[in-house]
Amino acid sequence: MKLPVDEHVKSWGFAQLGPRLYERTAAALNAYDTSSGRKLWSSPLGRKDWYTGTAGGVSDNQRIPPVFAQHNGRTDVLFAYADYTKGSGTEVDRTDVYLRAVDADTGKVSWTTRLPEPAKSTVSDLEPAVVGAQDGTAVVRVLTSTDDSSEDSESATTYAVDLNRRQVTWQKEHFAAGALDSGVVIGTQLGEEARFQSLHGWHSDQTDLGLAGRTLTDGTPRWKLEGRSSVEIEPVGGGFFATGLLRDSRTGKTVPGGTDGTLLHCVYDQRSVVVCDSEEAVRGIDARTRKVLWTISADDNSRKKPNLGNAWHGAVYASTDTTSVILDARTGKDRRPFSGASPYMLNQYAAVNIDMVVYPTTG
Repeated sequence: MKLPVDEHVKSWGFAQLGPRLYERTAAALNAYDTSSGRKLWSSPLGRKDWYTGTAGGVSDNQRIPPVFAQHNGRTDVLFAYADYTKGSGTEVDRTDVYLRAVDADTGKVSWTTRLPEPAKSTVSDLEPAVVGAQDGTAVVRVLTSTDDSSEDSESATTYAVDLNRRQVTWQKEHFAAGALDSGVVIGTQLGEEARFQSLHGWHSDQTDLGLAGRTLTDGTPRWKLEGRSSVEIEPVGGGFFATGLLRDSRTGKTVPGGTDGTLLHCVYDQRSVVVCDSEEAVRGIDARTRKVLWTISADDNSRKKPNLGNAWHGAVYASTDTTSVILDARTGKDRRPFSGASPYMLNQYAAVNIDMVVYPTTG
C-alpha cells in the first residue's frame, strides 16, 4: 500500500510511532495511519524561503527523519528548519534556524523556538537536523560556512536544547553531531578543510577531523579519536553507533567481532540484538554481553550470505539474489520467507520501504 504522499514536494524523511508514520517535507509535517493508508493531518511549515538565495538552489540529499519526545504526558514530533530573510535598508540578509514541536496526536504546533546564531559563521543552505532527543533534551545540528580571506570553509554547530525551558543549554562550534545514544552526543570534530557530503559524511584533505563523544547534559568531552581524514556516522542504538566499524557509544571503542571487513550496515532490533552486515559476513551480536551470537559468511558453502535490511524484536529482514527471508535474531536461522521490498523502517504495526510503501509486519 503506497501512502498518499506528494511526489512534487521534497521529503526529508519519516519515522514511525505506533500505528502512525510521520513524514517531514519541505512544506509540512504529515501524519499517516499505516493500517489504512489514510493521511491524518498536515502541519504546514509556513517558512518564507527555503534556501538562502543561492542561485539555482542546492543539492541536499540528507535523510532527516523527525524525532519524538515525551513532555507532560504528550508526545511531540520535533524537527528543525531554516528560514531566510532578505535584508532591507542597512539590514543584512539573515538565516535563522528554528526548532519546532508538533503534537503527535493532533498536528497542532506545541511551540517553536529560534536558536542562537552560530559564532563567526553563517547558516548554510543545507537543512538543519534534529539528531535525537533524550531525557528532555534535543540535539540539533546546523551546517555552516565560515568566510575567511581565502575561501569558504564548511563547518557545523551543534546545539543542546532543554525541551521544558525551550532554551539552549550548550552550543559547540566546529562539532557536527551525527548520533545521540546512551546520553552521549556522537559527532565529528571539524578542522579548517572539512567538507560535508550529504550521503558520505565529513571529509578533509588533511587528517584534521576527529570522532568525538560529548555528554548530553553539558557538552563536556567524554572521548575523542583524532587524526582522521573522513568520518561517517551511522546511528544504531542500544549503546552502539557505526563508522565503518561497530563502536560503543559510551567509550568510542570498537566492539570485538562487530565486523571483519568493510562495514555496510548495522541495525538494532530494539530488544537485545545488533545485526551488522559487511561484504564478508552478516552477524548477530548480543547488545548486553557484546558476544557474537551467529555469523553467515560469504564463503559459507552451506548458506547464501543475505543482505541485511532491518530488524525488529527478534526478527531480521534480509534478502539474497533470489528471495527475501526473515532470520531469527538470536540464532541466525531462517524463520520464513516474506514478500515485498526490504523494509527501511518497521515496528510491530507495519514495515515501510524507502518509497513509503507499507507492508504488514510478518516477523
